[in-house]
Amino acid sequence: MISLRKKVLAYLQLVRLHNLIATAVTTLIGYLAVVVSLDRYGLSPTIPLSTVVLVAAGGYAINDYFDVEVDLINKPYRPIPSGIVSRREALVLSIILIVAGVSFAVLSGPVSFIFASLNALLLVMYSYKIKELGILGNIVVSFEGAASIIYGGLALAEYEGVLSCVMYTGIPALYAFLLLLSREVVKTIEDYVADAVRDVKSLPRVIGLSKSAAIAVILLALVIALSPLPYLLVGYGIVYLVLTSLTDAVIAYSIIKLVSREYGIDPEKVAGRVRTYLKIAIFIGSFAFLTDLIFRLLGLLH
Repeated sequence: MISLRKKVLAYLQLVRLHNLIATAVTTLIGYLAVVVSLDRYGLSPTIPLSTVVLVAAGGYAINDYFDVEVDLINKPYRPIPSGIVSRREALVLSIILIVAGVSFAVLSGPVSFIFASLNALLLVMYSYKIKELGILGNIVVSFEGAASIIYGGLALAEYEGVLSCVMYTGIPALYAFLLLLSREVVKTIEDYVADAVRDVKSLPRVIGLSKSAAIAVILLALVIALSPLPYLLVGYGIVYLVLTSLTDAVIAYSIIKLVSREYGIDPEKVAGRVRTYLKIAIFIGSFAFLTDLIFRLLGLLH
């Protein structure tokens, strides 16, 4: 008999708790971007946070539901293949989480509800089919990451009756989308051999490893080029500028690795390292936006 503790830990693994924390942070960035622009808030941040985190958790659970055959071979330790959580339990949990998350969106307004519902549907469709469609799957994953920022601001903007203020989430959302998409492309390079075995039409398998690296480099260069814009155009301060400079340094190092001679010798190994570097860049970049917004909200920066 499976112990309660083991079951709970398996459920937390199923919904990827560490990823949910990151999702909460990005949602808070969007929320605070609108708070700073309005200089007021009537909607508790727990409302948009609940929507995004619950929908994301449901999305992770449904992903494991559809991935069970692949996980039986590649990740037998996952909750479903290991037998700790049944496939039916994962499906029921996913439905409960997604419905609960979308229900919270009603409290913000109809636009927020529609946005949350469409994103929830997209998550399900991604797990069911879109993830097998190569670059389209990469784009969807990256969009969903950026959408959490947009929704954090949208929920508050609609509640306050000023939907136009959602535009303040635009730059951090674009920044996140490009950085996440570049990491997705790098991940497809790392997974080249595994995708060949499973006959996944990933970007490198369609256009080659060199061209895929070139696309990743272009996306990363765009992130660096865009990084000063929040400081120059929309009032982000010195805290953002300093932290984003660190992000740019990590990204620049990643670019160097992707165009190095070492990449030509062992692209998958280099891509694995770069994927880790970009994870660090995403963390610092998120921290840059969040910290600067908090400082501005507290009146510590003018």
